[in-house]
Amino acid sequence: MTPEHAVSAADPAAGQSVHAASASAEGSASRWFADPWCWAIVALSAFLLFYQLGQRPFWQDEAETACLAKNVLKYGLPRVTDGVNIISQEQGREYGPDLIWAWSPWMQIYVSALGLKIGGLNTFAGRFPFALAGVICVLLTYRLVRVHFRDVQWARLAALFLTLCVPFLLFGRQNRYYTLGAILTILSLEAFIPRRATSAANVLAGVSMGLMFHANYLLLFSFGPAIVVAKCLVERQLPRFKDLLIMGGCAMVIIVPGFMMYGIGKQGGMLDFTKIPANIGNYFADFVQFMLPLPVAVYLVWRWRRFFLACMLKHAPEDRGERMVLLMALTMLGSVLILALIPQRFLRYLVHLYPLLAVMLAWLCLKIWRNHKPCGALLAGLLLLTNWMHIIPMEVLGIVNRPWQTDPQMLAYPNIPIRLLLTEMVHGYPDVNARLIDFFKEHARKDDTILISYGDLPLQFYTDFKILGGLRADDPDAVNNPEWLVKRSVSRTDRDGFLVQSDDVILNVLHLERDYDRIDLDAADDMFGNRADPYYHQFVPQEEPYQALVVYRRKDLRDRQ
Repeated sequence: MTPEHAVSAADPAAGQSVHAASASAEGSASRWFADPWCWAIVALSAFLLFYQLGQRPFWQDEAETACLAKNVLKYGLPRVTDGVNIISQEQGREYGPDLIWAWSPWMQIYVSALGLKIGGLNTFAGRFPFALAGVICVLLTYRLVRVHFRDVQWARLAALFLTLCVPFLLFGRQNRYYTLGAILTILSLEAFIPRRATSAANVLAGVSMGLMFHANYLLLFSFGPAIVVAKCLVERQLPRFKDLLIMGGCAMVIIVPGFMMYGIGKQGGMLDFTKIPANIGNYFADFVQFMLPLPVAVYLVWRWRRFFLACMLKHAPEDRGERMVLLMALTMLGSVLILALIPQRFLRYLVHLYPLLAVMLAWLCLKIWRNHKPCGALLAGLLLLTNWMHIIPMEVLGIVNRPWQTDPQMLAYPNIPIRLLLTEMVHGYPDVNARLIDFFKEHARKDDTILISYGDLPLQFYTDFKILGGLRADDPDAVNNPEWLVKRSVSRTDRDGFLVQSDDVILNVLHLERDYDRIDLDAADDMFGNRADPYYHQFVPQEEPYQALVVYRRKDLRDRQ
């Protein structure tokens, strides 16, 4: 017997009151879009995602997507060449004899191409669809909580947590798949909310997971198994075979063509299980510094201790909302453990989990607020506006010790993240790729060739010159005394540990002192430019002394007008 029926049997009048309140809550949930606070938060997210979106140029990985998107507009398919330059960061592993991109899924390429088609070949247009997807993430996060758990305060706070999450905003302002994966993650949750899933929810989850494969198959391979296992543990039973069949069938219809389109086997050959322990440690550091603070994680483990001590087979919380939060926590944990199997470790593989994190943190703050308002308000303020709970415990425990932790202008230092982001948005940043682009547009000629050790793809997108180098395969033109050289301050090696060709040619083959004039530019040689990863993103310009950006011009070009 439900609590409502029990009350009704004991007191008909009270029962009518309960049913009326329940009906009112359900009606309120169905009109979630009428909440002005929801739209105020969405408007704030739109400002933070769109303002000065095109201020800094694409960095290397973004430019890869943009160059492929530009070729889609020209050829209809993501060809790796426009007839002049080659797009590659894996020494030619990304394509075959047909020169069609097969290293990563195509969804982000075509979404970027749509933005470029509508808005022109510029930075804002390329990033626009992904920033818009970030705004939609905030709206869907609000809707998920409001409709399924009928808690307007929880819904508002969850949306606000996602809106003010600076790592999520950094990734959302990129010309990459991150926010697309987050949208698909939220939509797939419809089939995993603690209740009997409907056929429509299973179809939606299957389609979402199928599309997730085409955003980045690492997201699906880590998220899909993790959430199914988490559902089994929390509900203490296997999902119905019918539900799995509907979900899996819809997903496979969308996924199967991708196995023929993408070179998954090429990346699978790079698996290195000896890196698993180090990956787990590094993901743990990333996770607690930029996602779930260590003190909060410890509290949640303690809160659910009976569940974990019982080998996760009993004592799951009875409250639907808390069970959903526990399911999200287990899903995030499972995703990280699966991703640890992959040799490359990046926080960007976890961006699609930020909406889940926002829901979890909002639930915890409200849980404490409803028991002790000052403590709840203090916790919410610390989590919304600072990263102190993320960074300070790690420093005290000495778990992470990286050089850039000492930089007070970065997110690896105790800070107010939203202040740093607004500082960059309002005052700008002297981007290293922008400096190179402007220099060559001013000083190089149309037929000139530029050999650069890193940052070749931004130059390919924004200029018409022949660009050599980067992380491409061996190129015979690289040794033929190109008109311009750019040796970046950091030398890079390939996956086998050897110096990449562009660095090797500049350092060991060409004669810089004999054949080239050195030009020191008035700009710092930042390692990447507008990279979103919180460990690397710089919001405030470096102060001198810094490593200057250096360009080499062939000496016979001195007198050229």
